[in-house]
Amino acid sequence: MSPLYRQALAASAGLLLACSGTTAPVAGTLKVNLASPNNGVDGAVLLLLSAPVTPVAVSAGSGLTLWGGPVTGANATLVLTGNVTSGTILTLQVDDINKVRQYAVTLQQVAQISGYQLESRAGYSVTVTK
Repeated sequence: MSPLYRQALAASAGLLLACSGTTAPVAGTLKVNLASPNNGVDGAVLLLLSAPVTPVAVSAGSGLTLWGGPVTGANATLVLTGNVTSGTILTLQVDDINKVRQYAVTLQQVAQISGYQLESRAGYSVTVTK
C-alpha cells in the first residue's frame, strides 16, 4: 500500500468519524412555561418571541386565548388571555427541537384577571423547553 493511498484512507476515515456526531433536524413541539408568583390572579401576559426561524405553528396553552397570530416572522409579539397560571402557556411547532436554546420568550407585561391592572414582573420567569 503506497503512502499516498494510506494518507487518503486515513483522511477519509477521519472525515467519516467527524461527521458521525452530527444530528439531523428533528421536528416537534417546544413548550413555553411560565412560573408565576401570583398563580391564579393573572389574566393576561404580553410576550416577545425570538426564534432562529419562524415556528410552523404557535398555540395557546389549555384554557388560554392567543392574540397576535399567526406568527409570520422570527420575532413576534403575542398576548395570552384567560386564567394564566404556572405551567405550559404556549406551544411552538418547530422544524428542529434541537435548537431549543435559540428560542427565547421574554415576559413584557402581566395583568390581573380582574380589571387587567398591570402587575410587577418581579418573581415571574418564562422558559422554553423540549
